[in-house]
Amino acid sequence: MMNDTFLRACRGEKTDFTPIWMMRQAGRYLPQYQKSLAKTDFLTACRTPELAAEITIQPVDEIGVDAAIFYSDITTTVVPMGIELHYEKGKGPSYPNPIRTTEDADRLIVPEDPADGLSFVYEAQKICARELENRVPLIGFAGAPFTVSAYMVEGKGSNSFVEFRRFAFSNPGGYATLMDKVARHTANYLKAQAAAGANALMLFDSHAGLVGPGDFATMNLPYVRQIIDSLKMTGVPIIYLPFGAHGSLDLIKDCGADVIALDYGFRLEEAVAELGQGVSVQGNIEPYSLFLPRDEIKRRVTATLEAGKGARGHVFNLGHGVPQHSPVENVKAMVDFVHEMSQVIAS
Repeated sequence: MMNDTFLRACRGEKTDFTPIWMMRQAGRYLPQYQKSLAKTDFLTACRTPELAAEITIQPVDEIGVDAAIFYSDITTTVVPMGIELHYEKGKGPSYPNPIRTTEDADRLIVPEDPADGLSFVYEAQKICARELENRVPLIGFAGAPFTVSAYMVEGKGSNSFVEFRRFAFSNPGGYATLMDKVARHTANYLKAQAAAGANALMLFDSHAGLVGPGDFATMNLPYVRQIIDSLKMTGVPIIYLPFGAHGSLDLIKDCGADVIALDYGFRLEEAVAELGQGVSVQGNIEPYSLFLPRDEIKRRVTATLEAGKGARGHVFNLGHGVPQHSPVENVKAMVDFVHEMSQVIAS
């Protein structure tokens, strides 16, 4: 029988303990992952269904999390739209043909069939769904339109995304075309993931904090709502991570998601109070807590559980991804502490 604690917490139902999974839990800190990637590269791993499924499941086997997050990357989804993608070792993703004009945005394709150019994703997820059927849920995901568009315009990763912000503010027509196309493609992509076996869907808005609350409300949030509205028919819980959008919770709480994921910049108890009982929360312990002594990890886990106990439902997670070189034994210990202390707090 599946451990459905994660799904129950997403829906705000009673759970026997607080479920935990970690962003980037299928990653470089795991020796098994390093072994899997020793003879290939990141993009090839993402595009090889058997290998992507193997990496997805590793943290379930090794650290005992309550959900598996599919192994992929938000940047890969736009290739079928007509964008070239390269990964340079040590430099991350790059798009040699970035979007810089209205004409560039007009040329983008929204594939009628979400499997066009992305069939490897759904093949891998079907393998995961079979392997995890009686174990834990599988989380499918995509990047939110604002974040994905930032990469498409900038052409690479950036701390400031100057080209993207310039484009967004100086060319509202081209920006609207870009965002609408990415939103429609993303919705189709996520629907297909649910059909392939994903039990929950997460929208990563890693660059939501690039603009303030007023611009977030007009330039970003409508497209998030557009996607979430179209996903309701899947019947699976939807998680939205608005990373860095610390002044916009009053808007975010009504975006339609079942769960709002909170980064480490939020005070969890205050965010829970502002979000109210209409949504569950996910997060948000400091990721580098994983490098602390065990007793301090346990203390911080307990404090985070206390801060989240007033939420409709609480999914324990880091406030960002698992850092590279995190001690595996500490990652395992955090999982165990969450399971143990959440039951102590509830008793």
